[in-house]
Amino acid sequence: MKTKAQYKVKNWNAYDASLKQRGSITFWVNEEVIEQWRNQQKTGRKGASNYYSNVAIATMGTIQSVFHLPGRQAEGFLESLFMLMGIELAVPDHSTLSRRLSFFIGRTASSAKGQSCSCSSGFNWCQSLW
Repeated sequence: MKTKAQYKVKNWNAYDASLKQRGSITFWVNEEVIEQWRNQQKTGRKGASNYYSNVAIATMGTIQSVFHLPGRQAEGFLESLFMLMGIELAVPDHSTLSRRLSFFIGRTASSAKGQSCSCSSGFNWCQSLW
């Protein structure tokens, strides 16, 4: 039976730096998303129109899904992220997110057979793997 090859680390500084790099994460927000964050369209129906655009709801839903966060934690995460990035945008509260996401899920589930639906939020993130 073959034994597994053993490797010796010779450059601990580089090895330590590479392990720290694996945990780094970078976020950026497109200018278009910042411009489209608030809803500009009126519904034409009774009552107030939606304050946040579909882009804002999709972005927050993406963050919630990718990081497996409950609604309140997703709200706090995005608020702190915007604060760190110096972006002055209001974040949808968890109840708005829950209500509006159920509308998105209903729309994508009821789409025609054979058609693919995709939602791009314009909010990009990159996690370093190596």
